[in-house]
Amino acid sequence: MRIYCTVSDSNFLPYGLALHKSLKTHSDKFQLYYLCTDTEAYNILTALALPDLIPVFLEDLKAEDPVLAGAANLPPSYEALNVGSRTNIDPKQVQFFWCLTAYFTWHTLNRDDVDEVLYIDADICFFGDVKTVFAEIGDKSIGIVRHRIPYNPAVGEYNVGIVYFRKTLKGYQCSDWWKTCLLHPTNPHYKTHGICGDQKYLELFEPLFKDVCVVDKTVGHLAPWNYRNHGYTDDSILWNGTEQPLIYIHFSNFKPDYENNTYEIAPRHGLNKGNIHPFVKDKYDEYFNLTKKMRDLP
Repeated sequence: MRIYCTVSDSNFLPYGLALHKSLKTHSDKFQLYYLCTDTEAYNILTALALPDLIPVFLEDLKAEDPVLAGAANLPPSYEALNVGSRTNIDPKQVQFFWCLTAYFTWHTLNRDDVDEVLYIDADICFFGDVKTVFAEIGDKSIGIVRHRIPYNPAVGEYNVGIVYFRKTLKGYQCSDWWKTCLLHPTNPHYKTHGICGDQKYLELFEPLFKDVCVVDKTVGHLAPWNYRNHGYTDDSILWNGTEQPLIYIHFSNFKPDYENNTYEIAPRHGLNKGNIHPFVKDKYDEYFNLTKKMRDLP
């Protein structure tokens, strides 16, 4: 059985449920551990009682682990202050939420009945077989993906949208190290790799732990920051001159307006329906309709 995990609040719940629906279509038998960061999300998922989705309440984890609970009061980094000012979110909350991906992935891997876990951002949707991801990772203990953009030191080489760990010595050590870095911003790597939340730490996985697969050769994946870096055919994408099946899209900064039956693609990235390839536009239409159905589920 495949084990996945994700994190969201109630605002992202239509996306998280769309992720779950896409896994139902494109994955072998699985369990999705879903960390709910507010009471509403936890209550909705508990009431839905989906057999392959396990809601986990953030407050329960904080009650179990005083280190995690204490992280809610960490001083915000410069970047968290910036994000907080742009989004009107408490910078301490921004800083704390950056801990949760690494923490919950480790927490899931740490279960006695889990041998491997694939973390997936809640705003990712699969359009192809997730088996392709596992096939490329093979027997490696750790899996990460590139942004597929020219290198930008501010955001790093790798995207935190999906991250894989196997419960080998190297895989578990890496997951635990990542979690610890986020819980303790005084760590020795913070000044160079703590400047983009949880994400730039991924650059250290390979030099520190070695047993890493950079998932790039066979898994076609898209996001607003890299649409212009790909070519497209009728049913696949072109990356570095190679045709790849589209396995997933990271729908970052997606702005649906369900009441008016429309959406913005990714305004923060300067994208709209008029400046993306029809291949991508079709996927957005599909995603909008799916998330709209998921919003109406509860």
